[in-house]
Amino acid sequence: MARGIRYLMAAALLAAGIAGAVPEAALGQEKIQPPPMPMPTPVIGVIDFQFVVKESAAGKSVRSQIDERQQQFQAEIKPIQQELESVRAEFSAREPGTRELGAGDTEYAAKRKAVRDRVNELQRIIQERKRELDDMFNNGMHQVDLSLIAVLKELAEERGINLILNAGRGRGLVLFAENQIVITDEALRRLDARLPKVELTKPKSGK
Repeated sequence: MARGIRYLMAAALLAAGIAGAVPEAALGQEKIQPPPMPMPTPVIGVIDFQFVVKESAAGKSVRSQIDERQQQFQAEIKPIQQELESVRAEFSAREPGTRELGAGDTEYAAKRKAVRDRVNELQRIIQERKRELDDMFNNGMHQVDLSLIAVLKELAEERGINLILNAGRGRGLVLFAENQIVITDEALRRLDARLPKVELTKPKSGK
């Protein structure tokens, strides 16, 4: 009888030790995880970003200034182009074999080299001015982009918008949108008020 009691006590102690060593999950007592936070209900705004940038007063001012500087550049290089055309015409009439025999070859070669140097200089000027205009345009339009983004953040806060889609042509993001959620016109109006003009400056690296 005593042996049976000792056996039962040992079995009970063993069971208690096993239970203490086994995780609660293994005993079917899993901890209840809190439910995930619910996703916010989408509040959508739709804008044609490229249209607003292009049609904004600031965007138009950038293009106008670039066009004006392009015209100034053309006026700057026109005399050089005319000079080169005149010299080229002269040399075309005096190519070796057709020029007068008395013409000095050394003098002729020196003049040809001078023309080539002048052509290279003109090409360098053209490349520099093009790079300058590209930088000015990109910097100006970047200012317009940043101002429009600020406008969109403002509209989102006012209207509780948590998702803005770009309906720009060719992007394929939006096929249809109710007028109530289209914010293109309002964004354009506010952008014009915030940034009516961009003053372009010559890049520091430009010459």
